Amino acid sequence: MNWKKIFLIIIIIAVIVGGGIVMFNRTNKKIVNQAYSFNKFNKVSVDIPTGDIIFKTSSKYGVSYSGLEKIAPDVKVENGNLKISFSKAGVHVNMFNLKQLNSKIVIEMPKEELADLNIESANGNVSADYLATKKVDVDLANGNIAIRELKTRKGASFDTAKGNIEVNKCNASGYDLDTSLGKITVSGKKRGDSFENNSNTENVLEADTSLGSIKVN
Repeated sequence: MNWKKIFLIIIIIAVIVGGGIVMFNRTNKKIVNQAYSFNKFNKVSVDIPTGDIIFKTSSKYGVSYSGLEKIAPDVKVENGNLKISFSKAGVHVNMFNLKQLNSKIVIEMPKEELADLNIESANGNVSADYLATKKVDVDLANGNIAIRELKTRKGASFDTAKGNIEVNKCNASGYDLDTSLGKITVSGKKRGDSFENNSNTENVLEADTSLGSIKVN
């Protein structure tokens, strides 16, 4: 589901009508903590409306969720693919009160290379202390992206409409970086609002934010 488009459409509608639309049942605020253990997975796919996503290096494979029960995601592994999604019928998320939802998803795994990583979310930050994946695509509407160490072979794409992007210890062979309202810094040097270098190579780091800064080391 394209949470970014949904998020932006709702915001535009709210501005036009001059008000908000209450889409979340405020009476159900039960907090839950859920944990899932798996033997292994080599792909990760996350498609949720809201929540921070944290990758944590561990000796085991697992997922933990903490947050409101009504927006708890479905978590499963199919053919080596970890799928985290939100598909509860009849449950609506209030896009005007996302900060109060305070949900968090922690993905634990050893320092093994993923074959593919795909994340799509309307609201929430994505962070990792170490991330090794053949390719990665992260698409957010509102949230920061922070990767302390990134290893890729087929490139990385990070996109957020509102938020900062920071990638450290990156092995990319090329860059394609853009921001509309922010600044770009590569290896400590300021690069204005757009920077491109060796963008035709196979392992290119692409980063795009409309409102935020980009920092790559």
